[in-house]
Amino acid sequence: MDSERWKQVDNLLQAALRRPPEERAEFLRQACAGDETLEREVLSLLASHREAGSFLESPAMELAARAMAQSGLAGHTVSHYKILEMLGAGGMGVVYKAFDTKLDRLVALKFLPPHMRHDLELKRRLTEEARAASALDHSNIVVIYEIDEAPGGGLFIAMAYHEGATLQDRIGRDRTAAGLPVAEALQIARQIASGLAKAHELGIFHRDIKPSNVIVAKDGVARIIDFGLAKSTDATATLDGSSKGTPLYMSPEQASGKAVDFRTDLWSLGAVLYEMLVGRPPFSGDTQLQVMHAIVHNAPPRLREVRPDLPPEIDRIVSRALEKDAAKRYQSAAEMVRDLSTALAALDAPAPKTASLRAAYAIPALL
Repeated sequence: MDSERWKQVDNLLQAALRRPPEERAEFLRQACAGDETLEREVLSLLASHREAGSFLESPAMELAARAMAQSGLAGHTVSHYKILEMLGAGGMGVVYKAFDTKLDRLVALKFLPPHMRHDLELKRRLTEEARAASALDHSNIVVIYEIDEAPGGGLFIAMAYHEGATLQDRIGRDRTAAGLPVAEALQIARQIASGLAKAHELGIFHRDIKPSNVIVAKDGVARIIDFGLAKSTDATATLDGSSKGTPLYMSPEQASGKAVDFRTDLWSLGAVLYEMLVGRPPFSGDTQLQVMHAIVHNAPPRLREVRPDLPPEIDRIVSRALEKDAAKRYQSAAEMVRDLSTALAALDAPAPKTASLRAAYAIPALL
């Protein structure tokens, strides 16, 4: 699908999504004016949208990238990487599993989606991602190997490949009715906070911490991926009036378009930990605007109201991370690491004979 065809499909998709579901088929029939292929392409994306559920979690860009990537690069060789299969697609890129023929190792390659490869701003952002992440050497951040350009202008990042699943998949697959096991959620949150502490030391903050940007490997190690929205504090650390990031996990200052710093990552981590513990994000809404309004103005349900079995200290950790006033929030990721470690130690402490917290919550250490 070339860029002009994509623009046509995207314009029709956006127009259809603005209409009530019962009017979309007739609208497309008239708008496509007998172009059955065009009509099928848009209907296919609408069907993917219905299957994916919330538009907040699977925007049209992500659905389009995923649809177009299905017939993409698998089986081809780019530079010295033999591409094996597609791993996933999102609004900022398509990720493939590949084999590095020079160093005999598996890698993950992230490409701009085909319809975006000529977008200079997106290329700049992807290059920024590679530069930011390549400066980070930490066990809880995915290692970046190189950034290169494929024939035809496709910019890609080569990074370490880890067998496992995103935290988003882990939450959906492994959670109980109330969320992930408490110790597992705390272990993962502590690892994310540890990776953020390293990034913040170097003046880098992520700005898009969310379950799909965390890989949990089979050995239990959680690693942060996708610094595509990262900003160095040496550069302009504002949103310039825009709201970059994922609405469900935005900080209040991010949602309202104000200047942000490393504390926006700690808010987002608080929202992720909340979701791990109760099975849903702290804020919701039918539209991005509703979610962002709730983040700025509403208080989420307290954790212990939703899950009364949680120790009070965990409730306090999440509540502090989700303080709307950044000055009342955690002032460093290292501080949050310490509190999470204390909460984990309390789970392992000797319990009364009538109830063993160790038996209820303990899992093998993930660090």
